[in-house]
Amino acid sequence: MQVEFSKIARETLSDHIAFLEITWTYREIRIFLEDVQRIVTDLEKGYYQQFQKSTKNTRSVLIGKKHVRMFFRTEAKERIIVLLFFDMRQDPQKIIDLL
Repeated sequence: MQVEFSKIARETLSDHIAFLEITWTYREIRIFLEDVQRIVTDLEKGYYQQFQKSTKNTRSVLIGKKHVRMFFRTEAKERIIVLLFFDMRQDPQKIIDLL
């Protein structure tokens, strides 16, 4: 499967990494990015049904120290779109605003 990142997903991931650079060590950031890559690899292999269903068409997975959630959806048989990276310590209403 092909995994693509939406513009919002790229922006929220970049924002999150910038925040982590202030609060975490380089090692913790590297582990977080490895977790993101592992999940993307699982999605490319078609293992998306193992992740939690958020809405009818959207699934999500917790990343890192379990406070960042990656939202994605399948667009076609061979295409998955990563929609958003969201820090779960924020107001959940922001998810609706960002999507």
